[in-house]
Amino acid sequence: MKHMKILAAGILLLGQTISSAAFAVPVTLTGATVSFTFDSALSGLFGAPTVAGDVLFFTPTTYKAQSFNGSGFASASQTFNVAVNARPGYLVSAVNLNEDGDYYNIGAGASVGVGGKMYVRDLESPLAPAAFGTIKSALPLTDVTSLANFETTNWTSHAGVAIPAGWGGTDGVVSGVNVTIQNILLASSLTSGSAAFIEKKFVALSMVTAPVPEPETYAMLLIGVGLV
Repeated sequence: MKHMKILAAGILLLGQTISSAAFAVPVTLTGATVSFTFDSALSGLFGAPTVAGDVLFFTPTTYKAQSFNGSGFASASQTFNVAVNARPGYLVSAVNLNEDGDYYNIGAGASVGVGGKMYVRDLESPLAPAAFGTIKSALPLTDVTSLANFETTNWTSHAGVAIPAGWGGTDGVVSGVNVTIQNILLASSLTSGSAAFIEKKFVALSMVTAPVPEPETYAMLLIGVGLV
């Protein structure tokens, strides 16, 4: 009987492992000058992305944080990771992130926030320190509405990373990067009768690329960087 239980437990564990592996599917979407590769099971609150040009964008419908009637802080967070590879003849020169959504604050003690980080790593030197940009709202999220005259307010946020000098190995050509987007939404209501709500509706990861310089031009560029 003991051996049967061990065998049954082993079969159950194997089934769970196979089931998890079945849902974790690497997906590659091809843009104009880059390709995006990510795990389809890990997009979470972002939802399934789409590519237009060299932009990977999401239109989430359930990415929100809300707090009502003095219940304190509530949060929603998601981290998404994607490998970006330039097509032959191109290099990656910068990464930009743009987001938008809406929010509302009702009553004293209601507030919302949006933030996070975007990390970029050189695929040729993945253990080197990442370059990063901070996700910040373009304007303070301080508008207040009421039940009698209710409306939501739009918000936008941005983060950008320029590829640092010295990336790209011996030839200095950055042909691939790993991008991690860490997103956080916060809502807080601290008094009875207050309400706070914030939702993310759009996320766009934009890759900036350039043609790989001709050998002569690139040699002059390296000499210039060396002098600097």
